[in-house]
Amino acid sequence: MFKTNNKGFTLIEVMITLVVLSVGILAMSLMQVQAIKGNSSAFSRTNANAIALTFLEELRRIPFDDSDLTAGTNLDAGKAPSGGNPVPANADHQYNPANFPTLANMYQVNGNNIVDNSGKEFQLFWNVTTSPITIGTNTYSPYCTIRLFLYWNTLMGVNSLSITTIKINKT
Repeated sequence: MFKTNNKGFTLIEVMITLVVLSVGILAMSLMQVQAIKGNSSAFSRTNANAIALTFLEELRRIPFDDSDLTAGTNLDAGKAPSGGNPVPANADHQYNPANFPTLANMYQVNGNNIVDNSGKEFQLFWNVTTSPITIGTNTYSPYCTIRLFLYWNTLMGVNSLSITTIKINKT
């Protein structure tokens, strides 16, 4: 009878092991790339929320008859259609740093865009409508509804945020 030497691995076994290991490492690296993209997206959205809320507070602070609160007719004017780009020129108001010096001192600006600390630019515009509102048994007039839009570009396309609030004239 012949004796067989069973010490070590065959070349085929080593190659299969390397292929399985390579597939596993590739899957882990793709997962890491997706995690990095998700973290970047979350970071941008957090900055967008901070900018939008800060700006809404500024709109609440300005007088009710300020020119930046003049009413239009459509709260969604200028909003990007599904899959399209926004058209801020159709909105009632666009961010102008000269009209909001407090915000212009808080954030960097590039033209009419707000720039966050990572260099990402945010396009800001808003629409206003007015009419009486009834809450319970009380009717408040005038009041205005403000819908704020914030758009920014990422590697995955255009992202957006919209927030709506009501400002009541208590005078």
